[in-house]
Amino acid sequence: MRLMACSGMIGYGFSEVGFRRGLEMGVRMIGCDAGSMDPGPYYLGTATPFVSETATRRDLGLMLRGAREFDVPMIIGSAGGGGSDEQLAWTASLVEDLARHYGLSFKMAIIKAEPDRAYLNRHVTAGRTAPLGPIEELTTDTVDRAARIVAMMGVEPLQNALNGGADVIIAGRCSDAAIYAALPLMHGHDAALAWHLGKIIECGAQVIEPRAGQDCIIGTLSEDGFEVEPGHPDKICTKTRVAAHTLYENPSPHELKEPSGVLDSSLCTFTQVDPRTVHVTGSRFKSTEAYTVKLEGVRRAGFRSIFIAGVRDPVLTAGFADFAAACKARTRDQARSLKIDDDAYTVAFRTYGAGAVMGDREFAALKPAPTELCIIGEVIADDEATSRAVLAKARYALLHTDFDGRLCISGNLAFPFSPSDISVGEVFDFSIWHTLELDDPLEPFPITYQEITS
Repeated sequence: MRLMACSGMIGYGFSEVGFRRGLEMGVRMIGCDAGSMDPGPYYLGTATPFVSETATRRDLGLMLRGAREFDVPMIIGSAGGGGSDEQLAWTASLVEDLARHYGLSFKMAIIKAEPDRAYLNRHVTAGRTAPLGPIEELTTDTVDRAARIVAMMGVEPLQNALNGGADVIIAGRCSDAAIYAALPLMHGHDAALAWHLGKIIECGAQVIEPRAGQDCIIGTLSEDGFEVEPGHPDKICTKTRVAAHTLYENPSPHELKEPSGVLDSSLCTFTQVDPRTVHVTGSRFKSTEAYTVKLEGVRRAGFRSIFIAGVRDPVLTAGFADFAAACKARTRDQARSLKIDDDAYTVAFRTYGAGAVMGDREFAALKPAPTELCIIGEVIADDEATSRAVLAKARYALLHTDFDGRLCISGNLAFPFSPSDISVGEVFDFSIWHTLELDDPLEPFPITYQEITS
């Protein structure tokens, strides 16, 4: 069975040459992931996409036309970025609009992944949730206070939609690998191979050379293993890249946890069949007694405002940490004069060029004296007005506070933009990063069908 991942993310693009070649090779389905938590909690909190509508339309349009021309199912997982109900509806509306534009007719399944709060609280109370990592147990209060919560579905809802005759599936939050494991598992392919193949191809061109953006990747399952190759004829897959991708976004070098079990790649062999194709064998899958899905939830944490500025004075760059601490104290005093309580906001000065990325974890040998610093001043408060008011005081403090050895009198900062102060928007934190044990893999993932006619 041959499958094609069109890209690592809807909206990141893929070549029409690679896409067409994959279709002509006889793939049985095409798919694409459309979401991730990598960009942080904001996009789930606001239910907004992190790729443009223009780019999303381009990719969806090509996929829809290709899928219908070759009569193969098309699966989109984690629609809209976070897989919430609103992001799901946004993606489905684009698909409907594209179908009308291109004169396409098909049956579409929409699979929601935003569980009802009362349903979740019953499971929390029954002790059927567990933290993923060193975090607190999930409580009903945390559930109630969350701005938005999604559950990450496995293959079963996708399979149910395929059995229901869906030509196009738009799914909420979904395991990346499940997009590609669903159809092979329906047809009796080995679970280890199906899940491992899904893991390898779900990020598209991550396993391709030369790596210049995204592109299509093709996986072919056989009885003893699977092969991976690029769609584009001028690109190659190497065994090093394929093996390395088994480790990608995974805390274990050998085990990948999915809802129904654990993929074990410790005995895998990666063989370079030809310059552009890699053959993988030795994958194992251990089913678990409990069926669990991941819960991801965010809570609102306030409103963020920032300014960006440069520092070039060698005296100030050398002692900026102490200077910033003094300016924070001055900002606090000035905010108090505005009747703003200390606990109503937070202030941070991120110093790029002097530890903003690695902080205290930076190697001492890699800390040369910078010739200039980029300062991002940040204030988070409960509302925009407070955030901007405190930011203005923080900006002024950095700009005009004296320091030992100061020669200038006009200001300490160089601002690249006017206005200098930027309202970034609402801030969200991850508040739920837990597993949910299910009796039925379909339980929190309702499916609706639409007949799309041109």
